[in-house]
Amino acid sequence: MKALIVYWSGTGNTENMANGIYDGMKAAGIDAVILRVDEVSVKDTIDYSKIALGCPAMGNEILEEFEFEPFYKQLEP
Repeated sequence: MKALIVYWSGTGNTENMANGIYDGMKAAGIDAVILRVDEVSVKDTIDYSKIALGCPAMGNEILEEFEFEPFYKQLEP
């Protein structure tokens, strides 16, 4: 299995969580890659059998609107 972790982090908290998930996947023997949302395109996700997404809720349960939300909306279909 090849897994991709895509995240956006403003203060570093979500990045820390993404790194923890990455470490856990690697420890479990999963071929994992971790990328910031600005480092990946929706087209790139085709190469992965599993995708984990992470983004803070910006205090209002709303996705970060300039980078993460557009990526998520393109990925959704």
